[in-house]
Amino acid sequence: MLPWANRLDGGRIAGHVLPINRAAEGTAIHGLARDLPWEVTSAAPDHAVLQQCLKLAPFDYTARLSVALDGDGVSLEMTLRHEGEAPAPYGMGWHPWFIRSAATSLHLNATQRANHNTRGLPENVAPCTGIAADESGLIGLDNFFAGWDGVARLVTTAGAITITATGDFAAGVQVYAPPTQTVICVEPVSHMPDAPNRAALAAAAPMRLLAQGQALHGIIRLTAA
Repeated sequence: MLPWANRLDGGRIAGHVLPINRAAEGTAIHGLARDLPWEVTSAAPDHAVLQQCLKLAPFDYTARLSVALDGDGVSLEMTLRHEGEAPAPYGMGWHPWFIRSAATSLHLNATQRANHNTRGLPENVAPCTGIAADESGLIGLDNFFAGWDGVARLVTTAGAITITATGDFAAGVQVYAPPTQTVICVEPVSHMPDAPNRAALAAAAPMRLLAQGQALHGIIRLTAA
């Protein structure tokens, strides 16, 4: 998800209106990169590098994603660099989908939880200790957690998956477990949903204003046991 993660209310950002792709909510969700092609700049059996460039106001970026497999797991490294002359706000995230069952549990540490309205937009933030819950405590979550330590452990019928995020990916985590689907999403993200339009609420995890040549950078690693 880039150059923003999750929802923008009305598609509004930095004086611009981005295309609404969740009409029922009136939001622009999950950025632009997922709908655009990526160029494979190098590839090997255990490694690939992809690149995407886009100019769409206020964004002018080059994104570089490196994916590497090894004997212990997979690593995803993202660099998102602003190329435009005028500074612009940026964010990024990763939106994996995992199968959820009665055997699923999730464990992560965080200090704040955002409570969201029916449109999926944050309304307030409350102190928390994170999540330590089985499926019954996960169903219905669609919440952002700040003060995350960058580690989440997801237990499934196939075993345990540890997600470790560093850099800008570790600013927060969005957890989504819809009651109508047997899935759970544990999403490392660089900012709170709708952060540009809720600056005070999103102070713990804002979008980053990048000058020309500046970049977001983060690594996500998955290991299974």
